[in-house]
Amino acid sequence: MRERSRTPQTKKIARERIAILFFLARAAFATHPELSNRYVELARRIAMRQRIRIDRGFRREFCRRCSSFLVPGSTSRVRVQGGNVVVTCLCCRKRRRYPVGRDKKDGQ
Repeated sequence: MRERSRTPQTKKIARERIAILFFLARAAFATHPELSNRYVELARRIAMRQRIRIDRGFRREFCRRCSSFLVPGSTSRVRVQGGNVVVTCLCCRKRRRYPVGRDKKDGQ
């Protein structure tokens, strides 16, 4: 099988397509939640095939275990617990913890 092209141009196109798919996932969630999950799966597949990282903002919008699109209140629960933000996927009950950094003030 032929090696896939991984030039900077194809990686740029892949990043654009991932951004478009996440935009479509946000737009389609209200009417078709399963379609938004499919968009996330496609975006992840593009990223894996081109070996690029998904941006941090997009990474926090889907569950890494079940690839479901996370919307606070409907498909995820967001809590603040002990200096961390805990996001729980309501589909597979996977928890992700994100540290909340404190601003360091001069002299303290």
